[in-house]
Amino acid sequence: MEAGLGIGIGSTTLVAVVDKLDDAPASSRRTVRSDSVVQLDPSSVFTDFVERVGDPVPLFSADGTPHRGEDLTAVAITTLMRDALADHDQPSHVVIAHPAWWSRHAVSALENALSARMIHDATPVDTTLVAEPIAVVDWLRTSGHPDSEGLTVVFDLGARSLDVTAVTTTGGNTTIVGKPLHSDDIGGDEFDQLVTMHLLTEFDRDTHIDTSVPETLEALTALRVHAREAKEALSFDTETVVHVDLPGGSHNLRLVRSELEDLLRPAITRSVALVHEAMRSAGVESNDVSHVVLAGGSSSIPLVAELLSSELRVPMIAAPDPRSCAAAGAATRATAIGNTAAAVEHSQPKPIPVPAFSTPIVVTSDPEATSAARRSSRVGIVAAVVGACAILAAGGLGIGTAVDKIKPASSSADPSIESPTSATVSNPSAPSGSEPVADAAPSTGAAVAVTGSPAPGTRSVGVATTGAAGTGAPAAPVATDSPAAAQPNSDPTTAQQNVDSGSPFQIPQVPAFEVPELPVVVAPQFPDQLTLPTAIPRFPVG
Repeated sequence: MEAGLGIGIGSTTLVAVVDKLDDAPASSRRTVRSDSVVQLDPSSVFTDFVERVGDPVPLFSADGTPHRGEDLTAVAITTLMRDALADHDQPSHVVIAHPAWWSRHAVSALENALSARMIHDATPVDTTLVAEPIAVVDWLRTSGHPDSEGLTVVFDLGARSLDVTAVTTTGGNTTIVGKPLHSDDIGGDEFDQLVTMHLLTEFDRDTHIDTSVPETLEALTALRVHAREAKEALSFDTETVVHVDLPGGSHNLRLVRSELEDLLRPAITRSVALVHEAMRSAGVESNDVSHVVLAGGSSSIPLVAELLSSELRVPMIAAPDPRSCAAAGAATRATAIGNTAAAVEHSQPKPIPVPAFSTPIVVTSDPEATSAARRSSRVGIVAAVVGACAILAAGGLGIGTAVDKIKPASSSADPSIESPTSATVSNPSAPSGSEPVADAAPSTGAAVAVTGSPAPGTRSVGVATTGAAGTGAPAAPVATDSPAAAQPNSDPTTAQQNVDSGSPFQIPQVPAFEVPELPVVVAPQFPDQLTLPTAIPRFPVG
């Protein structure tokens, strides 16, 4: 189990808390505070940047360089993280508590700035942003209070402002009810100003203060610091002494709690009115509220709890250190998130490691198997070619036997003389003495010899060439060494025997087509000029 880290963002102070382990006491929590001040270079010191988170108007350094509020806040947070984890291991998760009145845009702007800054610093840590009231309830639940469930009003009185938020907790889940209210008119800085003016009034009775002297400004700044320390001391003591050192004299002034309460009563009374407004926004009454939790450094003033208790009539819960209760609750949440993630990781089944081979595996082929596969592949190709030839031969035979017999046209008186305009096709498979089948002659008079399908057993089929176009010359006879062509009256059984003997077939050849030559038409030539006779002869009349 590892401890989580929680950070609270304040207007003037940043607080970091490293959560305790389960077997460690609550006092083992490590708390680190730092002022909300960022110094980028000796001449550029930035303050009041927390309120500018998400503001599009940047802050400018001495040399005119713009810096956004979220970027400066991210620098301050990462710097505080390094200080808080100086003696601890890097946590797996960090939870940051932000003011509840921030918009979603402001929260998203800070998330992006934190991611960029952690990448820049090479410290990648998972971060979660949560509203301060929810972090305060987380602290309340883990601090041993039995009445953490129900409706709670978180009264966060800080240095610059007052935030009042109504939240409800059911089954450990806390949600904001209504609208968080924020006021810049009530805060610890206003209380410090009231105490400072009271001390100046007591001091001026005896000594005149010259504000034109430069040393007076430095003395007034120191007096304001003493006034804040006196205010914080009167939260636990009934009286205190304040040393006032100004140009023209120095005195020790006594300040009692009753004087402080008279100074702060009007402002705290206004804060009670803000609580009523927050409950109206949540739609609840004071009798619906289980308790009020006081957070923020200025809420430790006894008058705050006194006025709220008398007005609301509900229990008040004050943290021993109200300035760090939001950061402590954020640290508790960070520890829970980290433990949950670790439990889920351990519950996942681990993959079985597969041993890696030291040398690559080379797959070798079997030469005998490869050669056998190649032989079978060649046999298949030859069989496919032979089958294709047989199909083509069978198709040619079918076409040859299906041609009808056509009488050859002849212009001679003797019918035994064949016309040169026709071509005959002999069917070797027909019985002896069958008549040849004549194809129709072209109208141009060019004789074309058409061959039919080859007879079984022949090696080739002759192709006849056409005669000259327009000459009417018969086609030349086809030369072939086929037995069927040499013996027209051969017995078909002999051809069938040749087929049975396995004589090879050959693909029939298609006759080549030649484009006939057309005569060139020559246009007649006319003389360029027409010469007329100069004198027309006259013929005598009568």
